[in-house]
Amino acid sequence: MITSDCLLFFTGEIDFHFLESHINNSGFEVIYSAEVAEFEQLCQENSYDLIIYNAYEEEEVDPRILKSIKGKKNLYTPILLIGGKEDEEIMNTALRHQFDLLIFPFTPTELVVRLQLAVKRKKSELTFHNRLVEYSILFENFPTGILQTDITGNFIRFNKELKNILSMNDMDFTGINFFQLCHPDDYLIERQILDRMLRKETDTASFEVRLINNDGKTIVSKIRASTVWKDQDTLESFIFAIEKIR
Repeated sequence: MITSDCLLFFTGEIDFHFLESHINNSGFEVIYSAEVAEFEQLCQENSYDLIIYNAYEEEEVDPRILKSIKGKKNLYTPILLIGGKEDEEIMNTALRHQFDLLIFPFTPTELVVRLQLAVKRKKSELTFHNRLVEYSILFENFPTGILQTDITGNFIRFNKELKNILSMNDMDFTGINFFQLCHPDDYLIERQILDRMLRKETDTASFEVRLINNDGKTIVSKIRASTVWKDQDTLESFIFAIEKIR
């Protein structure tokens, strides 16, 4: 690790400072806390890359601790619970809240590996989340109408430009499907092309059809279509890029 990840360690009654050199050498900056009130304050004031809570031989995780680590400052911070192999309630808490669980006793190496895995997973999840956000922004603001439908033409997702082209709002897309927007005289053309794609005779297709917008007006549109397959034989969805010609 090039930079230090900040770790908050609630030790409780066990002195875990003997692990400090191992943790620091692995790229973590550690803040120790043994008092619940102090821990609550630290969680309220700061964000951490990882929080460890020692619940070994406790009957349950202190509700004040749970409230603190689920606060807005550390809502997405990975939590590692330390418990014993007989601590059934601690194990259940870890399952309910999707916390990591480390069984005590453990070696310094075991702890460090678990810390590194937890932080690596968090960073991967954040990267994935950020990419989804970027994709969503791109999809919504793309200057071409974009539409995703299932095999029967039911709407899955559509962007702002498509709504502009068709003079439709979100509610207008309920109760109808994409094929119903196609001019009756052009429906057969569209259907034949999509059937070719379903037979995998082509991966993509480009064609012009007339669409009927929400005001009943005819919109001549250029459509580029592609397919997304769930597996070799099952179509996940159609993707359409739609441009208004006139």
